[in-house]
Amino acid sequence: MSKRQQSIMSFFGAKPAGTEDSPKPSTSVKSPKKATEAKSPAPKSPASKKTMSESKSPVAMKNKEDEPVASRKKKAATPTTAPGRKRLKRNVVDDDEDDDDDDPFTTKVSSTQKPAAKQAVESEEDDKEDEDMGDAADDEDMGGTAEEDDDVVANVEKTPKPKAEASKLKQTPATEEPKTEKPEAKKTSEAKKVAMEPFFAKKAETPKKDAGKATPKAATPAAVGDVTGYNEKEKDPKKRGGWKAGDAVPYAALARVFAIIEETSGRLLIQDALADFFRSVIELTPTELVPCIYLCVCTELAPAYENVQIGIGDAILIKSIGEATGTNAKFVKELYQKEGDLGKVALNARSKQSTLFTFQKPKLLSVQNVYSDMVKIARMTGNNSQASKCSIIKSLLVRCDKTSEEAKYVIRGLQGKLRIGLAGQSILMALTQAFLHVKESSDKAKQAEALMCVKRAFSEYPNYETLAQALLTIFERENGGKGLHASQFEELAEMCHLTPGVPVSPMLARPTKSYAMVLDRFQDQPFTCEYKYDGERAQIHILDSGDISIFSRNFENSTERFPDVKLSILKAAKKNNVTSCIVDAEVVAVDKSTNQRLPFQVLSTRSRKNVVLSEIKVQVCIYAFDVIYLNGQSLLREPLQKRREILKTMFEVEDGSFELATSLDVPNTKEDDMEATVEIVRTFLEEAVKGNCEGLMVKTLEKDATYEPANRSHKWLKLKKDYLDGIGDSTDLVPVGAFYGKGKRTGVYGAYLLACYDPETEMYQCITKLGTGLSDEVLQTFTNQFKDKTIDRPRNDYEINDLIKPDVWFEPSTVWEILGADLSISPKYTAAIGHVAKDKGISLRFPRFIRIRDDKTTTQATTAAQIADLYRAQGLNTTNDGGDDEDDLL
Repeated sequence: MSKRQQSIMSFFGAKPAGTEDSPKPSTSVKSPKKATEAKSPAPKSPASKKTMSESKSPVAMKNKEDEPVASRKKKAATPTTAPGRKRLKRNVVDDDEDDDDDDPFTTKVSSTQKPAAKQAVESEEDDKEDEDMGDAADDEDMGGTAEEDDDVVANVEKTPKPKAEASKLKQTPATEEPKTEKPEAKKTSEAKKVAMEPFFAKKAETPKKDAGKATPKAATPAAVGDVTGYNEKEKDPKKRGGWKAGDAVPYAALARVFAIIEETSGRLLIQDALADFFRSVIELTPTELVPCIYLCVCTELAPAYENVQIGIGDAILIKSIGEATGTNAKFVKELYQKEGDLGKVALNARSKQSTLFTFQKPKLLSVQNVYSDMVKIARMTGNNSQASKCSIIKSLLVRCDKTSEEAKYVIRGLQGKLRIGLAGQSILMALTQAFLHVKESSDKAKQAEALMCVKRAFSEYPNYETLAQALLTIFERENGGKGLHASQFEELAEMCHLTPGVPVSPMLARPTKSYAMVLDRFQDQPFTCEYKYDGERAQIHILDSGDISIFSRNFENSTERFPDVKLSILKAAKKNNVTSCIVDAEVVAVDKSTNQRLPFQVLSTRSRKNVVLSEIKVQVCIYAFDVIYLNGQSLLREPLQKRREILKTMFEVEDGSFELATSLDVPNTKEDDMEATVEIVRTFLEEAVKGNCEGLMVKTLEKDATYEPANRSHKWLKLKKDYLDGIGDSTDLVPVGAFYGKGKRTGVYGAYLLACYDPETEMYQCITKLGTGLSDEVLQTFTNQFKDKTIDRPRNDYEINDLIKPDVWFEPSTVWEILGADLSISPKYTAAIGHVAKDKGISLRFPRFIRIRDDKTTTQATTAAQIADLYRAQGLNTTNDGGDDEDDLL
């Protein structure tokens, strides 16, 4: 086994072969006698001469023979320095020097550097004596020996301890960690030992061998902490949550929360832990609540529509870790491939790194420091941006505390994935719970009432900074800091409301696969059917200033991409003097010469940036189907019937440029008229398909007909022609791997492994293998596109099992719309595992490629929960035995 392999194994706690059964304590314990002789000779006093003469006596020679051979070798190898020469640095050389050099995280320590803590390896009697002499114990992690400061003890006479006394030394194996904790320290809570640990650590009891490491059992309501968030035994009543009021929030406190959440599976316990941390921030340092929230969100560092997203490539992070810890980048990459988690590699590298002597202690790494630096990195552009990003990352890593898990979560945050199972809804729930009054915090009805107000405010104005500021404003005004009553959360509607220029999450429809389901849902009430256009969802804003903003369904600012849409909406709104509005519409590619609608694939070929009006080749038409804001008034609470009348009245239609969605209103459906109603809907659906539309959108008109942002409601149903024969809905899946083609498909990827996304665990879960519906030209195109996306091994956020072994793995980069015959339980795939079956996932059978979804990111793919809902909607209990149901086209 090579030294590098041994170093990698020892880095992760494994013992190299041949070393398990033969510990050598004699080579790892250095006696006081050896430490004394290791020093360079000073001018000899009479006493020192006497000592040297005594060492040559028969008794001394006899004692020397009793010494271990390894100890005598180390003495012989000790370098000497000529008398009178002033030495600035001195290292003790021993037989283990080569092994120490193999560890890239261990560096030599100068003699002027004082150890961070005295690590006792002697008995209690010798400990007391060594403290009086000012001796420091060996620091095994640093690879050094016990030395005294020459400037302090140069003129002090040193005499070796008698053999009888030295024999009392406690032999400690090299693998055993020295004990640094004093007996009285065990009686205090963990929160008192480290000032930066969060307040809820005071009640968490962990086994001694895992001290300082949170366990799922510790993350219970009792262990999380109380509402006030401080230790009653703390002498300083102002010191709560691990830092004092007014001080910056230490990042170590937030990292501690992440560690508890990562090791906790219960959703309620996760919310409790995060809520208690938010409560401490609100009480002690409310000005840093927003950075704390965004570091929890991780993927976004500002409102989504500002597109300030973090996501540094692994290459830059590996280089930064290597330079910050003095480690070879190649070695860091090897560790990353072995561990699969770059955050853990950074943590281990930082914890094993020896600290060089400095005159000034590094400043505490705060939440604000991490957040500000991540924002700088996200906004950096230009030729020198890579070097600047690397410099900032190194600065963050150097300031990470070696005794906490800061480095791990800093690196994960820079990657854009904390991988702790913290979803956006959990953040809103924890924020609500943190502000809720102590008397109502255990009342589920009050919690639900408050949460509904918070969700409504955030859905209308999706900005964490505005939401947090509104909550703090009400909090500081009411109840003397004890919290808000559920009824007071209603005031958020006055501060966080629909505003032109700030996009809202669009209302979505639920799929249905039969006419009977439509009639059952809308029985005894009128409803309307609208064409479902094959285009791109667009939310068009006209601001009071006259500016136009166009946003996609995922908040991407598409204004620059559609200059022709700006002109069309301004012309349509000019007739009736529309000063401000928000229109929900679909932008569809059209052929102006024939006025025929074109498929989405044609629209996707239009450039996304720097589109010049005179150079546009793909013409578009706006098909408006809703208006939710007009001239300073929100229309969200108005029924669809009224909203549609306003849309028809206030905007002028122009064929081929701005049109209203084609619709058909259906009156109250009686039980005797159901067959006639079904025929009406079927005929209208066929007309929509002939008009190059995907199908129909069926909506309530008057009853329960409000607009609900960010909600997939039963008030809207979508009905496609394919749905009537398929699973009820197409799925948006991510290609994560591929299989080499055989036969006529040799030279290209013959099939692809697809996955859904689980936002709760932040994992991609495999669901099917796609091999049909792809022509030879498409296969060649996809093969070329994925050449730059291949990776050596599956990512650590891919949830797979041994039954899935594609030939090539990909980075998640694109989303495909896929239609399948049905869904079945399968032990082979991991999609929605645990949702329907305890230890089995769900597979999509007979998948067929429809199109590329350019309007979606990979994290917006069909979720595991939606896959489970589609399976239940089938009303079947099908089980796949693990065999391939797909066509074998390889």
